[in-house]
Amino acid sequence: MLEPNYTEFTSQLLSLRPSQVETVFSLVDEGATVPFIARYRKERTGNLDENQIRDIIDTRKREENLYKAKCTAIEWIREQGLLTEELEYTLENAKTLKEVEDIYAPFRAKKKTKAMLAIEKWFQVVADSIKQNRPYSIPEELLWNYQKEEIIEGAIEIIAAEITMNGEIREYLREYLWENGLLISKKKTEKMLEKLNDKVKSELHKFDIYAEFSVLVSRIKPYQMLAMNRGENLEVLTVKIDKDDESHEGVRDFYPAWGLLPELEDAIKKGYTALFKSVETEIRSELTEQAEDESIRTFQENLGNLLMTKPEYGKKILGIDPWYRTGCKIVILDEIGNPIEFSKIFLDKKDESIRIIESLVKKHSPSVIIVGNGTASDETVERIQSVIALPIYIVNESGASVYSASPTAQEEFPDLDVTDRWTVSIARRYIDPLSELVKVPVGSIGVGMYQHDISVKKLEERLGYTVEDTVNQVGVNVNTASIHVLQYISGLDKRTAKKLYNHRPYKTRKSLEKVLSDKAYEQAAGFLRIPESSEEFDNTNIHPEQYALAHYIIENNITPAQFTDKKWLLIALYNETTPLTIEFIWEAYKWIGTDPRILSSHREVTTKQSLATLNEGSIVSWVVRNVVAFGAFIDIGLKNDGLVHISEIADQYVKDPMDFLHVGQKVQARILRIDDKTGKIQLSLRGIA
Repeated sequence: MLEPNYTEFTSQLLSLRPSQVETVFSLVDEGATVPFIARYRKERTGNLDENQIRDIIDTRKREENLYKAKCTAIEWIREQGLLTEELEYTLENAKTLKEVEDIYAPFRAKKKTKAMLAIEKWFQVVADSIKQNRPYSIPEELLWNYQKEEIIEGAIEIIAAEITMNGEIREYLREYLWENGLLISKKKTEKMLEKLNDKVKSELHKFDIYAEFSVLVSRIKPYQMLAMNRGENLEVLTVKIDKDDESHEGVRDFYPAWGLLPELEDAIKKGYTALFKSVETEIRSELTEQAEDESIRTFQENLGNLLMTKPEYGKKILGIDPWYRTGCKIVILDEIGNPIEFSKIFLDKKDESIRIIESLVKKHSPSVIIVGNGTASDETVERIQSVIALPIYIVNESGASVYSASPTAQEEFPDLDVTDRWTVSIARRYIDPLSELVKVPVGSIGVGMYQHDISVKKLEERLGYTVEDTVNQVGVNVNTASIHVLQYISGLDKRTAKKLYNHRPYKTRKSLEKVLSDKAYEQAAGFLRIPESSEEFDNTNIHPEQYALAHYIIENNITPAQFTDKKWLLIALYNETTPLTIEFIWEAYKWIGTDPRILSSHREVTTKQSLATLNEGSIVSWVVRNVVAFGAFIDIGLKNDGLVHISEIADQYVKDPMDFLHVGQKVQARILRIDDKTGKIQLSLRGIA
């Protein structure tokens, strides 16, 4: 079997030029990272972005794995003496690993299938006769050793197995089910639901919409697929693709149109049933993968916007983790985020709590108060407002508890207990969300949907890309960044980040060469900032390898339009130079020393909110907390966020909520409905300028 031409396949699949794909392959094989390729080798790739580069890498990896799986399957079946031309053709043309595995599975099973045993008994000749669909006879030598019924039953098993491995029939059934298949969901019987544990029973209402639900396979929405999968995994729902008569007839049509022998009818029915189950599993697996990819895409977009929240350096902070029974933990952070004092108040001890707050404010003179959005958040804010006239901001606590008990937190604050670490994390999210959130397991940050139903490895890998891209997009001051941020920089890992951290401070980028290997320096230098350096480009996105070119361009005011006239001189300074390079250098120089994070998503507390203070029809300014496929959740100053359904996002048709909204965006929303029993609030953005 010939190995595929990965360059040609990938370029066709992704609609890219072969030269672009080949360049990415070559750079990756040389050890280049995705952020480095996207920023500093755009001249060679044709300006591919990070997502396109990863698509190229992932496609080659997937196709290489598929090729290896095909080779393994073909070689194994050949060694068993069971490889036919038709079976080899089917395996060579399989499109997915799942398809290869389904065809290969019977041959590597420890226990032989009924069809294999029948072939070993030489029943194939009878099976071939039955497939001709005309009167047949059983060779007398077979009847000497076996009963007629056993021979016919074995022949039927052989034909059925051939149907399940027939690539043409499989492809027909796949296409039919993708276009016409009906995915059906039903709630299990009350008797079966009664056996579930109390936690699952408390969530049964969430699956009411899927109790009697059906949708075309081609029309199902990603979040519906994930919801049904969850219901099935919890044993609340039964989910399947409808096995209709037309799909069975379609398989039957691969055989003579006129009356079939009863034995052939039985074989087709048995083969169809097995093939249907295999294709159904494959299609549901693909639907789930597509749904997971869409869910992860949404999560990535939300996470990226959250990480790009504007930092608020230079302020002394009083941070509070609100709670009833165990009290509200308090921390004072200095202007760079170091904890300098801890305390605690109990909301049921009013006078004492007021005295403690006033004392801390008088002693440290904080500029702002930060409160987590957890239990007792409203009551804590109310207590503070009764005595202190300072700005109060609410931050999202998601993942703080996970971080506080993690090895990362223990390493960072070995002398603090879990609750103190938690409080510090909450307060620091106001100072620099990016630096703080990179320490939290990405699945715990709370800006996605159905993340707990997705492969942990896949989710962490994709969200890791988002963190990596954001950190490198922003760039970091190598003399002030934490190890946790540095390890996401292109070319670095935790070990090299720690090494870099331990040798601070650095006066220039060039001094980094003493600590990093040549390759690590090449990959990382452009993303590391040194504001104090005498070389002004050390505080920009411009890479050291471009400095000579950059000095010439800036000093002589060279524009992209002048590239042709000065091409050979410019290339002599930096051999990758194109008009794109000149444009990049001017853009980097324009933003020297600035932070691209300019939008603030922190919600400042104004007046106390409650269901009683909200009225249907009122228009209020709030902050977007989460964007999902069917709408967006808005922080409305209460424990529960308000929901803007996709149909209420704009005065026009909305296909993707992310085309209109993003996490951290401040919006004005109208209250449509308030459910006093559940506390749920439905909002609308329609008709609002």
